[in-house]
Amino acid sequence: MPPKEKSKPKEKASYGAPGKRGKKVKKDPNAPKRPPSGFFVFCAEQRPKIKAQHPSFGIGDVAKKLGEMWNNLTDSNKQPYLAKAKKLKEKYQKDVADYKSGKGKPSGAGASKSKKADDDDDEEEEDEDDDENEDEDD
Repeated sequence: MPPKEKSKPKEKASYGAPGKRGKKVKKDPNAPKRPPSGFFVFCAEQRPKIKAQHPSFGIGDVAKKLGEMWNNLTDSNKQPYLAKAKKLKEKYQKDVADYKSGKGKPSGAGASKSKKADDDDDEEEEDEDDDENEDEDD
């Protein structure tokens, strides 16, 4: 058996100091989420139907079926999904502009006080729900 030839190491492009990586920038949890594409709008609508028709399908099988269905749609049938995606994208761009201008960012103590007030309201609603549930149990 002939000995294996060692391949020569390929030259790497130098992008900076070797072995050093930049720090990963953490995403702001208050930043608006990116909007779904037309395909994902379609998937969100069709996924429950496919799961109902084929309950034995796994995640990959459902995704494969959704992809086939999307590819088989005509452009005119795709338009409602693409239009909805376009509206969501416009809303997202507006939200990003508001966020970057400072509306979306928490601004000191004022924001935390309003958040606290909202939390108190939620707790009161939960307490009312609990009272109703207790009555049903009796």
